[in-house]
Amino acid sequence: MSRFKILEIGSYPPPFSGWSVRIKYIRDAFREAGDLCEVLNLGKNRKIKSPEYIDVQSGQHYIKNLLRMRLKGYVFHIHINAQAVKGPILGLMAHLISLVTCSRAALTFHGGLQQLYYPKQNGGLMYPVIWLNFFLANVIVCNDEAIKREIVKYGPLIKATKIHPIPAFSQQYLRYETVPLAEEIEAFSQNKKSLIVSYIVLRNGFYIETLLEFLESLSEDVGVILTGIGVVEDGEVSDLYQKLRDFETRGRVFLAKSLNHNEFLSLLARADIYLRTPTSDGVASSVLEALSVGTQVVASENGRRPEGVVRYVATDSKDMRDKINHVLEHIDALNKTLVLPEVDDTVKTEIMLLKKGR
Repeated sequence: MSRFKILEIGSYPPPFSGWSVRIKYIRDAFREAGDLCEVLNLGKNRKIKSPEYIDVQSGQHYIKNLLRMRLKGYVFHIHINAQAVKGPILGLMAHLISLVTCSRAALTFHGGLQQLYYPKQNGGLMYPVIWLNFFLANVIVCNDEAIKREIVKYGPLIKATKIHPIPAFSQQYLRYETVPLAEEIEAFSQNKKSLIVSYIVLRNGFYIETLLEFLESLSEDVGVILTGIGVVEDGEVSDLYQKLRDFETRGRVFLAKSLNHNEFLSLLARADIYLRTPTSDGVASSVLEALSVGTQVVASENGRRPEGVVRYVATDSKDMRDKINHVLEHIDALNKTLVLPEVDDTVKTEIMLLKKGR
């Protein structure tokens, strides 16, 4: 019997964040089951050659890789969200190459209910591209039933029967080894009474301006560690990034590079609060990671946050401050009543679906 062959198309770590981590877990699960699974990396490190994934040097190289893998008999599993232009376009190219080589691709649609080009009323010029991604897929995976309903409404001929809600968070996310924190992080933390950790990407949608307004009023004995800090991805954020660096100079925040999985969860377990600022992320795996290691979560309200999360209005720095102060003032009582989330092996569920739908 021939082995199942599948190509995961999307971001791959590093950085260890978002759906790049889930793609790694899916790849590992397929391989553990004896299947052939490769990753075509579309992430920030896509041009760096590695045995972990297939690199992508250019648009032409991307197409060549797709054709090469189809000729080897690999089916495609495409990963997109509706927060940017490039991802859905690259996804559509993979769908079309799959079609002309007599195959249909699977699609995982990541993120929450409110994204830049989703649901339908947000589609704008990207509407036909995203609709085609939904229409051409033979199987669609999304986070929950509410997102499924909006996919069905996105346009004609999108069958509800091919859409399968599978939560993004899985047992694999909680497998980690506690490791020592970097010396710089330890030194910063030792001088603080309380510690807040947040994951920030330097682009629109992370409400950095709201965060800066909150930092202006923050007590000096509360430390904030911002992980994930990389290159500025949206020009409008450049000035805000400089203000974050000014706060770091004053000893109010620590700007950390992207941490690996063990480092991030070890830091989360040490924190008093995990602060989550985006609204387009749905439940957010990092929110569930924080709750699972016993850390309080303060997050922007997006209608998808799980039980136990303290919610604030994303654009309201005063609301953010009030909610954080409330948690810090009642941290012992809140920790005693914190309900840990139930976590299933959703990676296993997804790979079973993908093999069934080939």
